[in-house]
Amino acid sequence: MIAARRFTRTDLELLAAVLFWGFNMTVVKVGLREVEPLAYNLARFLGASLVLLALARQREGSIALDRLDLRRVVLLGVIGHTLYQICFIEGLARTSASSASLLFASTPLVVAILSRLAGHERVPWTTIVGALLGFTGVWLIVTGGAGGSAATIADAPSSAVLGNTLIFAAVICWSTYTVLARPLLERYSPLRVTATTLAIGTLFLVPPALPDVLHQDWRAVSGLAWAGLIYSLVFALVVSYVIWYRAVKQVGNVRTAIYSNLVPLVGILFGVWLLDERLSTGIGAGAACIVTGIVLTRLAPASR
Repeated sequence: MIAARRFTRTDLELLAAVLFWGFNMTVVKVGLREVEPLAYNLARFLGASLVLLALARQREGSIALDRLDLRRVVLLGVIGHTLYQICFIEGLARTSASSASLLFASTPLVVAILSRLAGHERVPWTTIVGALLGFTGVWLIVTGGAGGSAATIADAPSSAVLGNTLIFAAVICWSTYTVLARPLLERYSPLRVTATTLAIGTLFLVPPALPDVLHQDWRAVSGLAWAGLIYSLVFALVVSYVIWYRAVKQVGNVRTAIYSNLVPLVGILFGVWLLDERLSTGIGAGAACIVTGIVLTRLAPASR
C-alpha cells in the first residue's frame, strides 16, 4: 500500500537537531582554539554518556540488553562514536567548518547506498534526486560564500586535505552507524540504544584521548570555551542524538539523513548573524536546492 508523507512532529524535531548541529560547528571551532581536540571530545562525551545513561535508567527502569545484541552494540559504539568522533574532531581541527559541512552533505547519499545494500528500505528515484539536489545546494552555498569565512579561515593545503579526508571518513562512520542501528531500534528505544552505544564508544575513546587530556592546561580554558563545551554536550550530543535515532525508527534511514543537508545552510546563517559574513547569489540558489531536495525526499511515497 502507498502512503503519502506529511510534515510531522518528527520533521520539527529534526529541524531542531539541524539548528543544534549547525551552530555546533562554530562552537567547536571556537573551543578548539583553547582545548586539545581529543581532550575536548572526551570531556563532552563523558558528560553526555552519564546524562544519557541516567536518563535511560530513570525513564525505562533498566538499560539492559539481550546478550545476543551486545556484539552489535559494541560495534556501533566503536564505529558510530569512537572512530566517528576521532575523525570528526581531528578533521575539523584541520579544515574549515564550511568544508566539513560540504562533506557531511554527502551523508544522505552514503546512507541511501548502505540502506539499499542492507535491504532495509527501497530508495525511490525521488529520494535519489532529492539527495543529489541537496548535495548540489551545499556545493553552491560553500562556493557561493567563498568570499566569507571559508576563504579567511581555510587552513594550509596539506592540512586541509588531511582534514577533509578525515571528515569524509567520519561521514562513512556516521552513515554506517545509522544503518546498522536500525535492527536494534526495532527492539529497544532510541534513548537506550543511544545511551549504551555512546557509553561504550566513550570507553574506547579514553586511550587515544588520554595524552591530550594530560597535556591540556584546564585552568587556562575560558568561560566561553566551557560554555561552548556544555552546549555541545547537551544539545549536539544528548538531545540531537536521541532525536536522530527516534526519527530513524519512525521514518527510516534515508528520510532522516536528508536533513543533514540543512546543517551547512544553518551554519552559514549563524555566520551572517553573529560574524557579519556576507550572503551571495550562490548561497540563495544553494538554499533553494536544499529545501527542494528535502521536500522531494519527504513527500516521496513509502511502500508498506
